[in-house]
Amino acid sequence: MSKPYNNNFNQSFNDINTTNQFNKKLRALKKYCPQAYKYLLFEYQKEVKDGIYEEELPTSKEFKFVYGQIKIKYEIKNGVPYYQDLEPSQFFMDGYRFDLDVYKGIYYRNNRDKFMINLFLALKNERNYAI
Repeated sequence: MSKPYNNNFNQSFNDINTTNQFNKKLRALKKYCPQAYKYLLFEYQKEVKDGIYEEELPTSKEFKFVYGQIKIKYEIKNGVPYYQDLEPSQFFMDGYRFDLDVYKGIYYRNNRDKFMINLFLALKNERNYAI
């Protein structure tokens, strides 16, 4: 008796899983960073040549200090874009799983994030540090 599935089944499952993960991150981006989301939808121009690309999206100073620059990674094959990842990946996945609380006007997940927010605000208040 022949096998009902071939090896391509596993590959397509991984592609679906990757797409679902990206969609979850995109929904979190829409909720927590609407400026970057709107830029991605309406203003961003993708490359037309085949290859793998990584682009930075507009990020506020506070978000960049606490979590890092928002980046999108995508691949173009035969002129069709395939989105691979949205960074900071763990922040967006946590933001999708549960609603994040706000501390001093910035979303946070845990005590480490609170510490980084306090550090950012302390450095911002000093005149010698230009953010």
